[in-house]
Amino acid sequence: MPLVNYLTVPTIEVVGGRDLVERDHELAALSSWWGEAVAGAGRLVLVGGDAGAGKTALIREFARRPRHIQLINGGCEPLTTPMPLGALRDMAGDLPTTVRQELLGTPDPFEVRRLLLDQLSGGNPPTLLVLDDAHWADDATLDVLRFLGRRLGPCPAMIVVSFRQDEVGPHHPLRVLAGDLATLPVVRRLTVPMLSEAAVARLAAGTGIDPVDLYRRTGGNAFFVTEVLGDDRAAVPATVRDAVLARAARLGPEARDALDAFACLGTRATPSVVEAVSGRPATALDECVDRGLVVADRGEVAFRHELVRLAVEEAIPPGRAVRLRRQALAVLGSRPPGEVEPARLADLAQRAGDRRAVLAFAPLAAERASTLGAHREAAEHLRRALEVSEGMRPADRAALLEQLGRQYHLSDDLDAALRVWQEAVRAWQAVGDRRRQGAALVGLAVTALHLAREIPRGGDACDQAIGLLGGLPPGPELAYAYAIRAKLAALNFRNTDAVGWGQRILSTAGDDTTGLVRALGLLAIGIGRAQDGDLGGLDLIRQSIHLAQSASAHDEAGLGYFWLQLICVSRRWYRQAERWYADALAYTEDHGQEVWRQWLRAFRSRALLDQGRWDEAEALAGEVLRSAGADDGRKMLSMVVLGRLRARRGDSDPLPLLTRVRATMVTAEPVVGWMIGATPALAEAASYTGDLDQVRAIVAPAIGDAEEQGEPWHLGELAYWLSRADGPAAPPPRAAEPYRLQLSGRWREAAERWYEAGCPYEAALALAGSEDEAALRDALAAFDHLGAQPMRDMTARRLRQIGVRDIPRRPTRTSTPDGLSAREQEVLTLLADGLRNHEIAQALFLSRRTVEHHVAAVLRKLAVPNRTEAARYARRNGVAVTSPGRSA
Repeated sequence: MPLVNYLTVPTIEVVGGRDLVERDHELAALSSWWGEAVAGAGRLVLVGGDAGAGKTALIREFARRPRHIQLINGGCEPLTTPMPLGALRDMAGDLPTTVRQELLGTPDPFEVRRLLLDQLSGGNPPTLLVLDDAHWADDATLDVLRFLGRRLGPCPAMIVVSFRQDEVGPHHPLRVLAGDLATLPVVRRLTVPMLSEAAVARLAAGTGIDPVDLYRRTGGNAFFVTEVLGDDRAAVPATVRDAVLARAARLGPEARDALDAFACLGTRATPSVVEAVSGRPATALDECVDRGLVVADRGEVAFRHELVRLAVEEAIPPGRAVRLRRQALAVLGSRPPGEVEPARLADLAQRAGDRRAVLAFAPLAAERASTLGAHREAAEHLRRALEVSEGMRPADRAALLEQLGRQYHLSDDLDAALRVWQEAVRAWQAVGDRRRQGAALVGLAVTALHLAREIPRGGDACDQAIGLLGGLPPGPELAYAYAIRAKLAALNFRNTDAVGWGQRILSTAGDDTTGLVRALGLLAIGIGRAQDGDLGGLDLIRQSIHLAQSASAHDEAGLGYFWLQLICVSRRWYRQAERWYADALAYTEDHGQEVWRQWLRAFRSRALLDQGRWDEAEALAGEVLRSAGADDGRKMLSMVVLGRLRARRGDSDPLPLLTRVRATMVTAEPVVGWMIGATPALAEAASYTGDLDQVRAIVAPAIGDAEEQGEPWHLGELAYWLSRADGPAAPPPRAAEPYRLQLSGRWREAAERWYEAGCPYEAALALAGSEDEAALRDALAAFDHLGAQPMRDMTARRLRQIGVRDIPRRPTRTSTPDGLSAREQEVLTLLADGLRNHEIAQALFLSRRTVEHHVAAVLRKLAVPNRTEAARYARRNGVAVTSPGRSA
């Protein structure tokens, strides 16, 4: 992976116009990255630190320095549910008219991304885009960052993203995004710690405040230090809250009323709105500005820091806070439609405890969030509406449940989606609406099929839907039910049935003006034919994708790309897979289809494994694991890739990964075992340890199902590993040709077929099964080249058994100048990012004990006494994860 810089940046913005302290070197680093960006090597800088550490002050100071700069600045708000594209709307005033109009109207997420990329690509002048408080960002905003980050390389622009490191846990969406982008060469990272004791003493000089006491009470928190130094008091308050409230206590009554009303409105507002909510003249805010609690900004007022707003809001008596929020809701709710974001109104309704307002505004906020691609936020709005839905008409409540199931699915929270779809089915059944009940069953089936363990439940739901909808006039719901049944047939490798279901879908098309039903039918027929080995089936799938794209059915287009990659990779049609992969990845990225994008990358990691590009396969599978939100096939397939790599390399114990996959897939193994490959992977790992009884125990129960199903490559592989335990046996007639040749003892022909397919490891395995010295030497060289230690050692032993003595020595593994292995570098990088051992284990899919061994090795090799010093070493030396290659 390319370099990801880690720098420690102590900073503070001090009242009275004095410079920041402890920031010269770090500002120079930002300036250096800006210089690289201006030269056409775009940069994405992630600036983390605790609340009040000085992140915004650092960025603000840096932004003042370059000449000829286009500064675009915006931030996220701490609403109960984030506003979709909130940070981008906040920066609309800094953007060109076309972008601003798109953002402030009803934005098309794809168009927003395209326009922003055009802005960053312009370069006259170069652009600095600052996005503050990204820990509060919505999914749509993070999707924009993901999109821009992947395309920023040639742009004369720098994006700076700040976030509170203490609020971003291992599974936070921003952490997932950072992991997804971490390997890109554009990414840089800054960590902003607290001020040193020396810096606090320097700042306190001449103020009459005891610097030792100031540091002890503030812990070096830059904002807290600023509050104390700016208050002209000799005593140091106990907390940030106390410091803020001490300053607010000296406001006059009107100013304090205005401040309290403003705190209930949010971080920004117009003076006229504050006046309407507080009942005090707008001029009362002037005193708040004078006291340093509030700042004026582009015709609005804003709190100097969210910590100020939070301290003021928490000090308002509960009853008065509710009254202020309800007044704010009344003022903003009376504005013309579209002037106030539904998410803001829903937030006020929730905070005010106004049930009717929640029911009025939360569904509207959910609809807008969904339109903009913020599905996690849409689901949260709908969940809140359902919490207060008692007494609602049953049909309205059922509709909310149906919407919530869809949004949970789209936000990749598949377990929650499954629960809600089941509730929606029951709700529509109670209403007596068979068509809507059937549609909910279709939704349940779609979600269940994404979760390997729930595939049988998906089949049952699909059959129920067909039973309900079959007696009604044809509609799209029935076509979708047929499409699910076709998918189940294809997953079971019943390809003739899949073609038949596709033809039934086409029979329901009727006046399908969008072409979507036809797309579903062609997809099913194409899958069935392609899985039977007919390359023409791939053309039908492509036609299906084009029809779906023309209908703006992005999810269905993503599904088509999924099947293209699955079929091409599983049949070892790597040229075809490569031909369509770039287009598929670009389409899913451009249209926010993150689930399908991760599936494509999981299949890609499997193809890279098969083709001997192991470092790339490892990197890509790891990225999918860190990004995928559910224990579905994407994750299972990526775990198998990593497990097989570890087994083939003789690395960390692969069994925890592979056994977890097999346990998760226990109910789905007979259906999709061929797609994931957990059983042959476990057998392979056991074979390398010499435990042939375990190989037999793993494969024997599965071989019968594989023979009945008939997927040729899965069947052939199982038969091969069983032969390693039981000895030669007649090859299954339906097994793929290379395996049939191998099982028949025709190892040279088998190796040639594997080489033709592009699978060097399997070719070496075939050669290693011979007694021929030249073949064994070829196998040994291939295993050495790949780094396949267990098979390398087995092949060397076999050469010695036939009397060969001049066997090449095992190649030594490479390490960094620090003496760290690639895995130890990964551990050090995550350690420098503040992760604990169990979090590192989770991120790298290792056992905690393995991580403890790696951490101990890192400390020993770096000659440092503890984790803190190791992290400092990493930041000081720009240590990051590196690998020879990376795949998209």
